[in-house]
Amino acid sequence: MKEETVSDALLRAFLLGKVDDDERQRIERLFLTDSQERERVLSAEQDLIEDYLEDSLTTEDKQRFIALYAQTPEQRRKLGITKSIKDWAIREVTSPEASGAEVSVWARLRAKSWVKPVFVIPIAVAAMIAIVIALVWLNNREQNRRHLAIEQELAQLNTPSSLREIPPQMVSKDLSPAAVRGAEKETEVRKADDVRIFELRLPWVQRDRYSSYQAQIKRLGEDESYTIRSLQGEDDGRYAVRLRIPARLLNRGQYLIRLSGINADGTSGPLEEYLFTVND
Repeated sequence: MKEETVSDALLRAFLLGKVDDDERQRIERLFLTDSQERERVLSAEQDLIEDYLEDSLTTEDKQRFIALYAQTPEQRRKLGITKSIKDWAIREVTSPEASGAEVSVWARLRAKSWVKPVFVIPIAVAAMIAIVIALVWLNNREQNRRHLAIEQELAQLNTPSSLREIPPQMVSKDLSPAAVRGAEKETEVRKADDVRIFELRLPWVQRDRYSSYQAQIKRLGEDESYTIRSLQGEDDGRYAVRLRIPARLLNRGQYLIRLSGINADGTSGPLEEYLFTVND
């Protein structure tokens, strides 16, 4: 049975040595056995390094980072190299000549009389590669921050206190589990200018009930998915979990929701799947 994924905040605490032994062993086990969680740990570590280099850590976290990542001369050397590359890359992609980076870098290299012609092309190629890597790095960092911001927005929108409110411009839809939908027509969600939030009711048809549930939503054909944790079941004649999603996050296409019950020990329990289509 697959273990529950680890939150971004807990990953950072793990990297800074701020979790107990049981939690540390759980995350280390996920790192070794789950490729997605391994990528998340590595991404969180890169974000932590970048925050240190940007001097955006708290005093306590900075001290912990130095104790773990900057103790040996080799560690400090690697951090120094990373900072130098990062600073150079940002200067390159934000300079007035950035739009004509290929021409400007080439011109600067050729303008230096001490650069022998035989080395101009290799150095220029290396510079282009560095610029591409820098652009990819900046783009990935922005995507990670956007993904985290969306998951935080979804978490806030689905807290018990938020679900007790009935906001204006909200449309509710009942979905059917894929396993029992049979010949029923797939639920269609239509976007409109006057709709700000969609509330999806996810019937839980399995016998066991859980104190909390976790939903993962993704658009079919895309790799990116969003996870909403600590959802609660409600019984008003039919036991179901309510899930609210901002309309602006849904694009035309077919979506899949995987809803899992969460056991008392934090592991994932049974799974139900729901499909719906978004049209304009």
